[in-house]
Amino acid sequence: MEEMPRRIDPTMDRTAAAHLLDCLPDEVGYCPRCQGLTRRYGRHAQVVCPACRAAEAAESSHG
Repeated sequence: MEEMPRRIDPTMDRTAAAHLLDCLPDEVGYCPRCQGLTRRYGRHAQVVCPACRAAEAAESSHG
């Protein structure tokens, strides 16, 4: 079973968060659902963070 992505705490340094998200620090922003950090801006932006997307997918699969 695959581990669920974890929320990136908004107090984390943006450079460290960017490393985890595989993006540039200026592409990091806040998830509108949980306020955790996500790749919010740039070419491959994902406004909702990986943790919230995984939780949503888990909820819809248990339906």
